[in-house]
Amino acid sequence: MSTEALLLALSAVVRPTALAALFAILASRDPRRLLTAYLVAGLAFALAVGALVVVLLQGLNARTATTTSRPVLDLVLGLAALAYAVAAWARLPSPWPLSRHGERRPDEPTWMQRRLQGLTVPGAAGAGVLTHLPGLTYLAALNAIVAAASDIVDGLLQVLVYDAIWFSTAIVALVLAVHRPHLARELLERLVAWVRARRRPITVLFFGALGGYLLVTGILDLVHRR
Repeated sequence: MSTEALLLALSAVVRPTALAALFAILASRDPRRLLTAYLVAGLAFALAVGALVVVLLQGLNARTATTTSRPVLDLVLGLAALAYAVAAWARLPSPWPLSRHGERRPDEPTWMQRRLQGLTVPGAAGAGVLTHLPGLTYLAALNAIVAAASDIVDGLLQVLVYDAIWFSTAIVALVLAVHRPHLARELLERLVAWVRARRRPITVLFFGALGGYLLVTGILDLVHRR
């Protein structure tokens, strides 16, 4: 497993939108069925996207007999991550409902909670996909996997490991929902509250660090190839 991809997988475990979806599902009447649909659909989608990207990038590198595409992609993703961090730091308009002081009211339900009210099994499956759409972290991890993989099979196995880590919160929530449902909701409620209170600084620090790392990595790779 690529060390870079492993670190990126660990950084993606706690995602605010995914936590909000899991919390809403655990508050439903049938959390086990909904969590199963959420997990199966989301994991299947993430694996399909990851496998497609790995196969395409491996094929591209094989045809061109070069790995120059990796540092270039690192530079593009790094700039995008830094731009997102700057936007969050500058406190650009947020999709959250705001009070007159610029913060979401404590009693105001999140957009995810509103959309998950009265959730059905197909809706939970859709939420599993929507909360795990490929982002900068996933694309950067796939780029690292392609660079480290010895062949396509190795790359696909690394994608499987990455996605298992990425969905570990949902997997743990499902296990607890079967055996200790009250504990699952209590733990997730605390985690959601902690992340929500620190959402903006977490976003700035995470994407700033990710963007800086990818830029440095891309520049060093390009210099080394010259």
